[in-house]
Amino acid sequence: MVFRYPHPKALARKAQNGAVIAGVRSLERRGLVKRYRDHYRLTRRGRNELAMALAISQLVWRADPVPR
Repeated sequence: MVFRYPHPKALARKAQNGAVIAGVRSLERRGLVKRYRDHYRLTRRGRNELAMALAISQLVWRADPVPR
């Protein structure tokens, strides 16, 4: 969501509850997101972890033995 809605107000409008903002702050503490001029940006580490999570989820989905 940070990638699509980098501005905190846009995030708040989209989420409607404070859980997303708390999650973004948690990601910020872990070094995956950085606030720059009132916008959130993914760090290089955040982009790499996002790409890795996507690749793993696709791999698990393809390895699922249940036919779709």
